[in-house]
Amino acid sequence: MVFLRRTLAFIAVLLLSPCTLAESLMVHDAYAKATFPMAQTGAAYFTLHNASATPRKLLGVEVDASVADEAQLHTTEMQGEMMRMREVSEGLLIKAGEEKQLTPGGYHVMMMGLAEGLKEGQTFALQLVFDNGETLETTVTVRAADSDSGHHHHGHN
Repeated sequence: MVFLRRTLAFIAVLLLSPCTLAESLMVHDAYAKATFPMAQTGAAYFTLHNASATPRKLLGVEVDASVADEAQLHTTEMQGEMMRMREVSEGLLIKAGEEKQLTPGGYHVMMMGLAEGLKEGQTFALQLVFDNGETLETTVTVRAADSDSGHHHHGHN
């Protein structure tokens, strides 16, 4: 009888584990800016909130091949007099109770090899991959490219 209770308790913990991630990590305001039709790259932005008592590390991001060939977590840094983007291969730490904003000019999701330009009103799924192997899916909505975004010249590593 004790074995049965322990087994059932273990199964319950396993079944509830995915709910824990969804409740402890939340994505807000996920968006990308519209691109021109033949664009090869695009970027996505969002706010990630860790409501848990445990630090979490965002290790990577994934999009469906119908959107782009590849997606990476990037940051923008000043090198000399030029802004450069680089992949954040070490991951992005979100401390317990902390919120991280992925914004233009800072951390962002870089999508390379776009299947086609991102169109205003389009939506697509973005998978966030964490250090414990769990993933969180969010929906990204493409917004109009605003008039003040202009064309900035960034170097890419």
